[in-house]
Amino acid sequence: MRIWIILTFVFLSSGLVLADDVKWHKFSVGGVGDKQFLKIDEVSLTIQTRDVKNADFKEDHLVITVLVPKQKPCHYWLDSSYGSGEVAVNGGILLLKYGVGRGTCAREDHVRVLQLFNYLDELVDVKSSYYVLTDPHHNEPDLIEYQLKIQTEGGYTTLIFSLPKPQTGMPSEKIVRLKSNAQPPRK
Repeated sequence: MRIWIILTFVFLSSGLVLADDVKWHKFSVGGVGDKQFLKIDEVSLTIQTRDVKNADFKEDHLVITVLVPKQKPCHYWLDSSYGSGEVAVNGGILLLKYGVGRGTCAREDHVRVLQLFNYLDELVDVKSSYYVLTDPHHNEPDLIEYQLKIQTEGGYTTLIFSLPKPQTGMPSEKIVRLKSNAQPPRK
């Protein structure tokens, strides 16, 4: 009987921490004026290319318009190679996964975290993938990608970037702890 009480206590106390894989939504826009619309829970996003004069890669320059209920639309400028990336919403934060670099074995991803309810203020930017030469007999490096889990507890949101398996010379985890002070507008 005691084991059930202990297991119940462990289960209930672990329920205070919500850890889940991030649900990413891919986007890809092409030439100037191309648009893509996404709806994630109550958040509406429009991703479109913006016109940058004399730009070598016009599709890399994006503007993201974010519409949250009871709030004016916010615009965020972002450069992402090939005009593609991913977005996710978790509580009061917007996550943008975007690419830096062009060419074979050159694009690496970053995750930028923005406060959703505070005019898209940038909170942190974390490099989330690397190209690493893991086999000296192989000509091309391997893409190593961190997986992201989010935990929310006690007024803090913790982003845990972890490698699927250890890599020499790379941290196994990158941890970012954010105070969860951004609240949605009252209805």
